[in-house]
Amino acid sequence: MTHPRKLIRNAMVARLTDATVAGPRVYAGRPAPLEEQDLPAIVVHTREPEDVETYPASGWNGFTRRKCIALVECYLQSFDDVDDDLDDFADQVEAMFESWEMPGFESGEIRLATTNSEVEWDGSLSTGCIKLRYEVIYRRPYRECSNPYVQAEPDSIYRSGAYPGGQVVAGCPADNTGEACPVGTAELFSQEEPIH
Repeated sequence: MTHPRKLIRNAMVARLTDATVAGPRVYAGRPAPLEEQDLPAIVVHTREPEDVETYPASGWNGFTRRKCIALVECYLQSFDDVDDDLDDFADQVEAMFESWEMPGFESGEIRLATTNSEVEWDGSLSTGCIKLRYEVIYRRPYRECSNPYVQAEPDSIYRSGAYPGGQVVAGCPADNTGEACPVGTAELFSQEEPIH
């Protein structure tokens, strides 16, 4: 299974390729330093330092809401006004993400959080980088099976407010175990008689 961070990185790289002054020079987490002949260029990094925001209320068969930090670094060289050139570069990137539905993350949100720039001079030639920090809010499946401690019952007499779909059982029903739901037996309590 491919981690969502990799999918987000690749989707952003694909979106920016040949869409800015960087042309095809858009890289996902490029480890090698960029040389003069590589510029202008974009490098996209992703991190996920934020806490997981939500879990499904039942603890089973739902989604976690997560926040991925995507850093879009735009590098260029300029003999003119490097700040203007960097701002134009950033404007092209921002335009590509306005109202964009990321493939595979159509219900997600992408928000520009911060922008900062760095410039180095070598005579009349300046090398600049403007970094756009995006927050990508997305959902990821969590424990894709029904609660293994709740056995479905069609008769409403077995239902309770805590588990409206069934009754709590002492153990893990065989049909709810497996690779997607690796939960062994557990002694909770047995509800052998219907609740009146």
